[in-house]
Amino acid sequence: MKISVVIPNFNDCRIKRTLTSIYSQTYKNYEIIVVDGLSNNKLVLDIYHNYDIDILIHEKDHGLFDALNKGVLKASGDLIYLMGADDFLSDETVFEKVNQAFETDRQLDGVCIGCEFVNANGQVIRTWHPRTVSSKKILLGIYPPHFSLFLKKDLYWLVGSFDYEKTDNIAADTLWLMDLALKKTNLNIQVISDVHLKMEYGGTSTGSIRRIIKAFILVHRHAKQKQLPFWFMHSFIKSLSKVFQFIRVKI
Repeated sequence: MKISVVIPNFNDCRIKRTLTSIYSQTYKNYEIIVVDGLSNNKLVLDIYHNYDIDILIHEKDHGLFDALNKGVLKASGDLIYLMGADDFLSDETVFEKVNQAFETDRQLDGVCIGCEFVNANGQVIRTWHPRTVSSKKILLGIYPPHFSLFLKKDLYWLVGSFDYEKTDNIAADTLWLMDLALKKTNLNIQVISDVHLKMEYGGTSTGSIRRIIKAFILVHRHAKQKQLPFWFMHSFIKSLSKVFQFIRVKI
């Protein structure tokens, strides 16, 4: 199966490490889509010239989730994998194992790999290696990081774009996953536990106390609007589940 890797970027030279980890993959049926928000860093532009990027969108955008929307629309693969410009894959077998999972079970909706959140020095400060991923767990408030998911492209057409305007580019992926779990209550996602993504800590929803609080409120309101069972506890459960990631307990 063809994998479309969508990478948003703006002036981040760490994308070189990201691209290197993709090009080292043993499974080669993939395309790379970089959505750049008009970077003006010459080092970043040189990186683009030195790598064989299948689609490079270089234009002004409205932030992370607008960029992701643009990349998804350009994707021609069977699977879509969203990846941060500051993230990289654990080893060269990740794509191979993901493809093998889909070849073994054609009914899969997606594959989830583990995540290790690291600081700028590479020190692991939080891990997320789930036992299972399901619609039921998502609707309860236990979410996989979106960048750990290889999802069939059809799911993006089912749910639609990330609503970056409603959320001001905060927690739009969480709301998207909630909507996915509501639209497809029998999600079939396989967890591959021996490979993972390394993510540098501090995304758009976790970069500051203000953003953490805003993400909490946005998710809380969306759960109430969608009338989830125990909606009033949803954001609390989501926050509590992250505590187990710091102490490295599988949930």
